[in-house]
Amino acid sequence: MNSVVIPAYNAERVLGACLDALLAQTAPRDSYEIIVADDGSTDGTRRVAESRGVRVVTQPNRGPGAARNLGARRARGDILLFLDADSVPDARWIEAMTAPFGDPTIVGASGEKRTRQNNLWARLVQLEYDFKYDRLAAHRHIDFVDSSTAAYRRDVFRDTGGFDAALMEAEDVELSFRLAERGCKLVLIRDAVTYHHHPESLGHYSKRKFQYARWRAIVYARYPRKAASDQRTPLTQKLQPLLAFAMVPTALAAFVWNALAWAVVLFALVFVGTTIPFAAYCWRRSRLIALVAPMTLWLAAYANGAGALMGFASRRR
Repeated sequence: MNSVVIPAYNAERVLGACLDALLAQTAPRDSYEIIVADDGSTDGTRRVAESRGVRVVTQPNRGPGAARNLGARRARGDILLFLDADSVPDARWIEAMTAPFGDPTIVGASGEKRTRQNNLWARLVQLEYDFKYDRLAAHRHIDFVDSSTAAYRRDVFRDTGGFDAALMEAEDVELSFRLAERGCKLVLIRDAVTYHHHPESLGHYSKRKFQYARWRAIVYARYPRKAASDQRTPLTQKLQPLLAFAMVPTALAAFVWNALAWAVVLFALVFVGTTIPFAAYCWRRSRLIALVAPMTLWLAAYANGAGALMGFASRRR
């Protein structure tokens, strides 16, 4: 028996498509249960879930990590699978996600997110995901499992405490680092696909970058070795906020001391250099996205940097 846990907060609009896709899996229906962990919704989330005949467990609004943990505590399956309420899994998702657990040494698995959107920014976000999936795929065992398409052995998940409910985002990063540092084997399953809705505007894209960086900074403070190097995020991307923020005071100082203008140019050139690997990756798939990628990454660097600063500051408080 496997258990699929879906944290849901005011997910009435999107939950139905997720559940319908789960009920149409190639895996035998009696081989898995579906649990919707209602995180204090005030809309018709519970009604949508019950209309599909799936189990619903509820809690006051405490965030997705706490909701996933609640679902895991109520689960009967030996393998816990996690999906987001706004995701639509491919018909083979459960079958593909559970296949690696035939190896008793495997503790966790991550699938891949894709999108059916044609919007420019959504396609750019998808290429960012694809770029990082290719990095992860170079490793036999990985150090990141995305909670929106994840699977864990229930006994290990519970023994290690599950998700950190104090984190409103990046709780999957923290759990992944925690498990990886304990020597647990995590794998990427490239044919375990779920479809997501990515940001469709530059503003929404930047906001997501800010929010995610804010919580990820707290995680990196706990695992400083990962702050310098993890399998998913290139070191060049981690340098981008430092370069972007260094340009601002240097540019202001250059008005007083003109010689510093060369330092601004140097920072800008180095920053552009850090965008080349991703831009080249995009060029082979979409030349338009490749052209807008450097400027988009520059704006994202400020959003990431501001979010990280807030994350470190809130951790100190």
